[in-house]
Amino acid sequence: MLNLMLNPAPLVSIIIPLYNAENYIAATIESALKQTYTNTEIIIVDDGSKDASYEVAIKYASDKIKVVKQVNKGASAARNHGISLAKGDYIQFLDADDFLHPQKIEQQVSTLSKFSDLHLIGGTWQRFITNLDHLFGEIAPPTLVELQFFDKAKWLIDRPMMIPHTWLVSKKLIELAGPWDEALTLNDDGEYFYRAIAASAGVIIDKKAKTYYRSFNSSSLSSKNGRAAMLSWIASIKSYKKILQQVAGNLGNTSVDQYFDLLSYWCLNEYNDLYQLCRNEMYDPKKNYRLEDNLVQNLSIVTGRRLAKKIRTQVNQIKSTVLLRTLIYKFKVTRGKSAY
Repeated sequence: MLNLMLNPAPLVSIIIPLYNAENYIAATIESALKQTYTNTEIIIVDDGSKDASYEVAIKYASDKIKVVKQVNKGASAARNHGISLAKGDYIQFLDADDFLHPQKIEQQVSTLSKFSDLHLIGGTWQRFITNLDHLFGEIAPPTLVELQFFDKAKWLIDRPMMIPHTWLVSKKLIELAGPWDEALTLNDDGEYFYRAIAASAGVIIDKKAKTYYRSFNSSSLSSKNGRAAMLSWIASIKSYKKILQQVAGNLGNTSVDQYFDLLSYWCLNEYNDLYQLCRNEMYDPKKNYRLEDNLVQNLSIVTGRRLAKKIRTQVNQIKSTVLLRTLIYKFKVTRGKSAY
């Protein structure tokens, strides 16, 4: 397998799916333009935005930046459209409200020169809300050394949480993984990279390749919920189950069951048919795994999960009401009005 030493400056295509992100897209484009690795093209696919997103993006159109429109089909369709237009040897996905560290692509291209184009390279990521002066949360994924290799089966079994723009993906892996699943509306990125990892020669994590993920953006795809979202999650994990069986055999059964157990809890009391669907997908449908919510976990030992979740919902409603009343009180006091 030829490595990057034979091509010291491969072209990297940065693909940005865009939908109703007029307040964020300019900063994201600037993040792409500030890359110290300069042999890039930027492809922005507006997915039928209803705001001024396209108008903001088209101002950046140039020989380096292509801006196109399509009717609204979803983020996966926009990414597939971008891939079809890409001329690069490598693909850098980037959501329209997130950022890359200026040296992210340069660092990963340099590291990949020591490996093949069948290796999938990722980096670390951290959350922010408005700007990078206020990062929060742990740096993920946790690695022991600056450059760490992971067997693909182990990575898929452990499934560390990653975001799409941590990865730099070779065109070869893009072809092997196949297109993004346009039927999925949630965890479409997780399902896509399950396939990319399965097709790879292994995962490399370079701690120096940093990316940033905007949290608490209510318009982002990952914030959506409801029955359709749950169906998408379930479909993506059914794909994960199939992929993991092919890559790791029965070694991945517990990981699959843990995921479906969690999804079944999310569906409990709201979508009982989907709850049963998740349980049926488990290798051991009678087994419950520990939940991260300590209140529910402890209560369920006595009451069972169904009632424990109802109690959690009521507690959350009370907390929300108390918080709202507190905010209203503080607002009225600040305005000099009586609080009642």
